[in-house]
Amino acid sequence: MRVLPDPFVLAVLLVDAVLLLLAFDRLLAALRAGIACFKSFYSTEEMLGNKYLCNSVRQTYFLLLPVFTETLLLADVSLQNYFVTLGLLLALVFFRMLACRLMGWLGGDPGVFSAIERVGEALFVLMMVFSTSVLLVGWILPETPRWILWGALSVLAAVIAGVYVWRGTALIMQNQFSLFFWVLYLCALEFLPISVVVNILMINGN
Repeated sequence: MRVLPDPFVLAVLLVDAVLLLLAFDRLLAALRAGIACFKSFYSTEEMLGNKYLCNSVRQTYFLLLPVFTETLLLADVSLQNYFVTLGLLLALVFFRMLACRLMGWLGGDPGVFSAIERVGEALFVLMMVFSTSVLLVGWILPETPRWILWGALSVLAAVIAGVYVWRGTALIMQNQFSLFFWVLYLCALEFLPISVVVNILMINGN
């Protein structure tokens, strides 16, 4: 388990930390958006109708990715180097954006999958923020057993995924969108790509 990142990675993390501090109001707004998705479907709809919250989610989503990358490395979820891991996460993010637009076009209602995309981002912002506790444990207590860090991230990911599917299904049903397309999207364009990326991350590149 690594204790500190190399100087180049540390520089990236420091710059990212400064940007997060400058966008602290946006970060708080993004957290409110993520919490709204947990509270109720009504609060989720309110969040989706708030342009400031939605824009904050998108901005914070990208700013937190460098920190989340280091979390995956410290927990040994990724055995690749920092920049390969960050590149794979970014590729997954942009793939998901394209997939949402594709499914919206195929289904004839882009607005539904645009809403689902934003809900997923808001929930993932929550996951990335809470996963920083794993990052702190890995730095402060480098001898912490890996399975504890893995377990914490796994439970967090499972909860976030469950709420995402729940809220997404509610949006699909409310808009009378095809459940077949929704299940197809989840299986082929959400969970399968994530599984592929995780498998690549777990391959020891040394």
